[in-house]
Amino acid sequence: MKYTQIFVVLTLLFAGCANSTTNTLSTSSSHTIANETGKLLGITKAHNTVRQKYHLPALVWSPKLAAHAQQWANYLATQNHCIMQHRPLTGEYKRIYGENIFWASPRRWSDGRVEIQPITAEDVVFSWADEEQYYNYANNSCKHGEMCGHFTQIVWKNSKLVGCGMVICPDKGQMWVCSYDPPGNYIGEKPY
Repeated sequence: MKYTQIFVVLTLLFAGCANSTTNTLSTSSSHTIANETGKLLGITKAHNTVRQKYHLPALVWSPKLAAHAQQWANYLATQNHCIMQHRPLTGEYKRIYGENIFWASPRRWSDGRVEIQPITAEDVVFSWADEEQYYNYANNSCKHGEMCGHFTQIVWKNSKLVGCGMVICPDKGQMWVCSYDPPGNYIGEKPY
């Protein structure tokens, strides 16, 4: 039985004021990641696979950014009915990093069963990277009616750190959040 995967992705089209952080965590040449576990395993490698195509330096996993992303994923799942929304520009959950968000619906069967979709970290990152087809580097814009800001955040040349979180929602949907430092997607600047 074939199922339809529904996902919606949002991007940070304008980065607010950003705080840069310094992280001394380093990776080996094979990009082994400390603290990247469970469903998040491989998410930094997937980002770096995309970045490598543009000869960009590899991102490094940041536990600090991962905690930040996980906090927002938890908030969206428990206090926002698993509805995607970027962090606000002010207040307790103020946005200070670049941010990509991914949501996947639960898998619903005709017999009434509801299951968690088998989404991987690579699926999430590569869905964002698929927006490359809508990005026009020459005029630094997205194709009319399409999104490309997830892609440009992944390949933002100045971003150095990434941290992600994910949560299964009460309805068996999924919320994935990645945070980037320094953030990207500044209006008028090209990503690479």
